[in-house]
Amino acid sequence: MLCGWLLSFPAWAQSERPGDVVRPNCFAIINARIVPVSGAPIENGTVVVREGLIVAVGANVTPPADAKRLDGAGLTVYPGLIDSTTNLGYVAATPPAGGGGGGRGGFPTAPSGPPTGAAPNSTRQPGFQPELLASDLVRSTGEGLDAARQAGFTTALTIPRDGMFMGRSAVINLAGDAPRDFVVKTPVALHITFVPLAGASYPSSLMGVFSLIRQSFFDAQRYRDLEAAYRKNPRGLKRPEYDPSLAALAQALNQEIPVVMYADSEREIIRALDLAKEFNLRGVIAGGREADRVADRLKASNTPVLLSLNFPKRTVAPNPEADPETLETLRNRVAALKTAGLLAKAGVSFAFESGGAAPADAVSNVAKAIQNGLAPDAALRALTLSGAELLGIADRAGSVEVGKIANLTVVRGDLFDAKRKVAYVFITVAGTVGEGTLSPVFTGIGDDASVSTLAFSGTIKRGDASINISFSGTYTADEIRGTGNPGTERAHPVVLKKAAGGGPGGKPNGPGGSTEAVNFTGPWTITVSLGPQQFPGTLTLRQEGNKLTGTLGTPFGTSDLSNATVTGDTFQASANVNISGQSVDLSLSGKVQGNRIEGTIGSPQGTATFTGTRPQFQ
Repeated sequence: MLCGWLLSFPAWAQSERPGDVVRPNCFAIINARIVPVSGAPIENGTVVVREGLIVAVGANVTPPADAKRLDGAGLTVYPGLIDSTTNLGYVAATPPAGGGGGGRGGFPTAPSGPPTGAAPNSTRQPGFQPELLASDLVRSTGEGLDAARQAGFTTALTIPRDGMFMGRSAVINLAGDAPRDFVVKTPVALHITFVPLAGASYPSSLMGVFSLIRQSFFDAQRYRDLEAAYRKNPRGLKRPEYDPSLAALAQALNQEIPVVMYADSEREIIRALDLAKEFNLRGVIAGGREADRVADRLKASNTPVLLSLNFPKRTVAPNPEADPETLETLRNRVAALKTAGLLAKAGVSFAFESGGAAPADAVSNVAKAIQNGLAPDAALRALTLSGAELLGIADRAGSVEVGKIANLTVVRGDLFDAKRKVAYVFITVAGTVGEGTLSPVFTGIGDDASVSTLAFSGTIKRGDASINISFSGTYTADEIRGTGNPGTERAHPVVLKKAAGGGPGGKPNGPGGSTEAVNFTGPWTITVSLGPQQFPGTLTLRQEGNKLTGTLGTPFGTSDLSNATVTGDTFQASANVNISGQSVDLSLSGKVQGNRIEGTIGSPQGTATFTGTRPQFQ
């Protein structure tokens, strides 16, 4: 989390008796409005966190003497937001020439080509490997984590990108230096789509997909029964050949894990429910755009829905020569906004998932669901506690309660107000900083683009000595400045400066003529404007001298950048996207100023502009 910063700690970091230092690992948010979700809001209260757990919540709580206090006046404390289906934390797959492919049913569209990972001992082709474990594939350098945190998400269910049997998911906290730091639960569920495998000769139709899925479950039933018989009395029996794919499916047949099936239309959802009934699976519907049309059956079968917040909308500027949108298309666009309210009215269990929408847009779309009949408290629950319940982690997350993990989202204003500002995101992990360990890690996201706040505690090692510290302060694009406390009564100044130097891309930094490198590296969350239309995107850049590599992500897919170069504070690059089967060459030009980026994207169809930001603290 502190990559790229030089840590300068004062002399107290060389304590000769580290065993005498009491580890300061307690924080208190005071004078804040608290919305626990599991109970009534507290208009002016305190939340106390110790060792990464919530130890006190209430209106009359007195912070412990050793607590680092954060003034919450004007702020509202919510449970950390939970995204119930994502592809967060994976390294981008490289799409093959020609593009194509993607997902459906509310499932985030992925780049074409092989899945994010493959099971090395599988006897089956990639995309048809139910034994795949998300917890083996996620990386701290994976995509999307920063943007999700900035929007207030602390926890997510993450799954591999592609396939019919996509593998088994994991619940992760959205911060950490290695999977062991942020994996909360694994495996969580088996995930299935009803989309033919890209480039496969079979199955290439919906009928073939269902035929193959059903046959696979029949094979798994036989495999399970043979294994059970052999375990009961192996004498005289031939040992069944181990098949990891069928063993994973047997978990679902035994109802050890639920089966998440991606289905949007009424017909798709009915097919999914029929499949779950045939094999007695613990079915879950993901996407669920028309789930309200089968609400009675969902309620009767106790089938929950992971409802997509990626509402239908125009993704390209209208063409004057194109036919107008059909009345059915317009009706479906409006109806999708009402699904959540209708499910709540029918008593169907559901939680929200981003469904491929940008995290900030997903939160904004909850407000649209509220405007179309969903009660505000039910909306908040669907982003927090309901998700925790459906993912099997409600005993440790989803609400602001004593004993639960201290994942908190602190907002200035109402969470679903368009003018909201995320002030802090607290994520409890076991992470590392240089030679030191921080637990919990508190990622501060400030109210202002130029100055933000930060607080953390942990242990820094100097040789054989371990020095326990806490820190609170502010940070800008150039400097982190605050006070650190090594467990004594005295607070000491701490200054963390960004590495400076000349070379390619350098620019003057003050009268002395020194230079500071303009840093393009990082995930940039951008908004692309094309005429009256806007759509979200991402730029993931990695700079080496005056050269850049990276990707451009848009609703049309993810494309590698080529011929990318840096000159001063500007960059140039090329990319190629596949739009409706047509290959389109793009030329990008942009300028970076601190943690802001702006530029243009040129194509044969015209020029679009983009603006965006990068997390200030990485």
